[in-house]
Amino acid sequence: MKIKESKQIIIVVVLLAAIIFIYMRIMRKRNLVTSAKNELIFWGGRNENETAVHSRLVDYWQKGAGWDWITLDNIEEFDSKYAWSAAFISYIARKDYFNFPASATHANYTVWARERANQGHTAQIAVETHSYKPRPGDIVIKKRGYTGDLAGLYPTAKTHGDIVVENNGNYITVIGGNISNSVTETIIPATNGFINHSDWIAVIKM
Repeated sequence: MKIKESKQIIIVVVLLAAIIFIYMRIMRKRNLVTSAKNELIFWGGRNENETAVHSRLVDYWQKGAGWDWITLDNIEEFDSKYAWSAAFISYIARKDYFNFPASATHANYTVWARERANQGHTAQIAVETHSYKPRPGDIVIKKRGYTGDLAGLYPTAKTHGDIVVENNGNYITVIGGNISNSVTETIIPATNGFINHSDWIAVIKM
């Protein structure tokens, strides 16, 4: 009788752990969407050259890319030379995904997610666009100078990433940084929920 009760307790504990894991994954993706939308509201169409956003840009670089030497004293000069879009994505992702890599390039965290997929993980993994319908909270990766595919991607390749906030089957709404020197919402064409554009090469399932 005691053995049977012990097995039942183990089953209950395992089920509870699975439920908690799923719940946490859902909540973290929701938080990611909320954070992206909040950044869009904060910027409100403002340009990176405006003093009001400089402290936020410093946060992106320090907390997103891990570049602590960037401060309000040098942000204006630095920002004119380097794209901050990857730091923006990493800044948002690292709020809830503590293992998400600090990255100054989109390819860096995409390669990390690709290797997680190769290792058999089921979350924070990079997959081909034809194999998965992006969901809110996921990250989509676009070619920007890089001409290869996901398998051949290397950490310094020129790419761009955006956070998915909606997928209605016909189009996917994403939010990204350093687009027209601001935080911007963009529409990606879709067919039955799948990205329908050759410029996008991967989806990171968060």
